[in-house]
Amino acid sequence: MTLPTGWDGPRYFAAQLAPEPVRTNWTAPVAQPGVVPPRPLNFGDILGGAFRAVRFAPMTMFGLTLVVLMIAQLLGIGAGYVLGRQFGGALVPVEDLGTTLLSWSTITGALASSVTSIVIGVGLVFTVVEAVSGRRVAPGRALRQLLSRMGAILGLTGLTSVAVVGLGALAFVPLAPLLDDDSGLGWIVLLLVILGGGALAVWLGTRLLLAPCAIAVEGVGPLRAIQRSWTLSRGLFWRLCGTYALASIIIGMAASTVSTVFSFAAILLGLGDPGLMLLAVTTASTLSSTVLSLPLTSAVQALLYVDARIRREGYDLALSEALYG
Repeated sequence: MTLPTGWDGPRYFAAQLAPEPVRTNWTAPVAQPGVVPPRPLNFGDILGGAFRAVRFAPMTMFGLTLVVLMIAQLLGIGAGYVLGRQFGGALVPVEDLGTTLLSWSTITGALASSVTSIVIGVGLVFTVVEAVSGRRVAPGRALRQLLSRMGAILGLTGLTSVAVVGLGALAFVPLAPLLDDDSGLGWIVLLLVILGGGALAVWLGTRLLLAPCAIAVEGVGPLRAIQRSWTLSRGLFWRLCGTYALASIIIGMAASTVSTVFSFAAILLGLGDPGLMLLAVTTASTLSSTVLSLPLTSAVQALLYVDARIRREGYDLALSEALYG
């Protein structure tokens, strides 16, 4: 370009040095809706985040839990009916009531509910950790996740159960001769052993609290999950123990209130048959309490796992990238 004065105008390279125009249509990036802030979490963050997590994906947290537990309860009651027909339905008969205090259906239903709760917890933990990154997990995806990790979580449960039984046998078998002593020394020693065993159980349970989360999120096996939980919980024992215990108490009080209402309704529906009433009350109480408490306690456990990774591994950087891009 030639100017009127005859001089050449600015070339391309000179134009690059010119100041850029100010953008007026720029907007800040919008974060995805995570259930907790990407920073070390306090008790309020964890408890509030647990309730936000169940609201973030209610069909997965409550719906999947209810459906799977109902199927497990029906299968357990059916298995108990078959066992009752085969071996007799009265384990602890009560002649005045004409029924039983403990039946096969009650035992198999409770066992099915306990095992199913452990397995469902894998899908719920995975859902909550994904919700922390602003990703909503559909019930089908959570179901596939818990089925794929079922063997690992049952293996972890089996290992811990064998360890508890073994430690109990090692502690109580040597005490058997002392219990026959009339001086009462054996019972004093037994009380001390029980107190010491309780403290040891709390310590080990806290150090292994994050093992199911490692199985659900990281896809590791039982032994690797134990090692992973041991590493993440190092130096965080009191934080993990206190937060989980207090949150469990709050959630348990709310769940017991709801289960009492359902149990009363089951009593009204089963007044004609004492055996049916006992089974209905047990089933309704267990189902309602578990459906309410399991998603919330699993969410607390998952958020403690996230908090431990933030404090030990700087996981908040990965969360910030997932939320803000």
